[in-house]
Amino acid sequence: MYAARDLFSPSCIKKILGTHSLSLSRKLGQNFLINRQIAGRILEYANLKKEDRVLEVGSGLGTLTFFIAERTEAVVAVELDGGFSRYLHQVCKTLGVKNVYVLNEDFLRLDPRSVCRYTEPSTAVSNFPYSIALKAILKILEEYPSVRRIVGTVQQEIAERITAKPGEKNYSSVSVCLQFLSRMSILESHIAPGNFYPAPEVESSVISIDRRGETQSVELSIFREIVRGSFANRRKSLVNNLLTSKMGVKRVEIEPIIRERFGDVKVRAERLSVWEFTVLAKEIQRLLEKKR
Repeated sequence: MYAARDLFSPSCIKKILGTHSLSLSRKLGQNFLINRQIAGRILEYANLKKEDRVLEVGSGLGTLTFFIAERTEAVVAVELDGGFSRYLHQVCKTLGVKNVYVLNEDFLRLDPRSVCRYTEPSTAVSNFPYSIALKAILKILEEYPSVRRIVGTVQQEIAERITAKPGEKNYSSVSVCLQFLSRMSILESHIAPGNFYPAPEVESSVISIDRRGETQSVELSIFREIVRGSFANRRKSLVNNLLTSKMGVKRVEIEPIIRERFGDVKVRAERLSVWEFTVLAKEIQRLLEKKR
């Protein structure tokens, strides 16, 4: 078995893959971080404490897993690839690592109760698989309320998309929904492909996401439906998008709200801030409650 520090060596990774008849899948977005300095900074950004319980999505061969385990109470390592998860489980057994729980599961389909059966995570730290990074982050924020902070690597494009501001080309329903739930920062950007093995075709970023503590006084399901409906067609006005959404609102109901709050019934979704979407959601929620 190889020490965790050896996992930053492409030659070591190749030996492990060959010895254990494992292979890498581009479809699964398997690109291992091989820059130890970046890995160290990720752990520093996470500000891990001994009492922390960490959720790791896409643990691979354990590049980050064992370093996290050294610093925390427990790690739940979720890995879709059966070969990698068996290897990681065997390494834990051989080294006597007892605070790492390996789950061979598709994280996007995984019931949070399966994770909480081992421990209730307080933090998520991952080199997120490129193929599921955005959906995984959304799932953590929506289904794992105990997780207060997320730190990890994602594609540069995803980092720019989730942190985008009103009027920017990357500003979308995903930007609004994620920023409604949390505060986001890009900690490092334009990380070159050569810091991963195999090298991806895109640059990466290290991001941090901190869950908002205050209540928003609007139902998440309603907020999400309004935002997604508002961005359904970027060429249409906010009003016209909402009229064709699943909200079931009428023009005579929605236009007065848009005019009063934003001054222009032809305003488009990409011009509204997260706070303005929150105000709009509260108004529509009240409207829907009156109609019940």
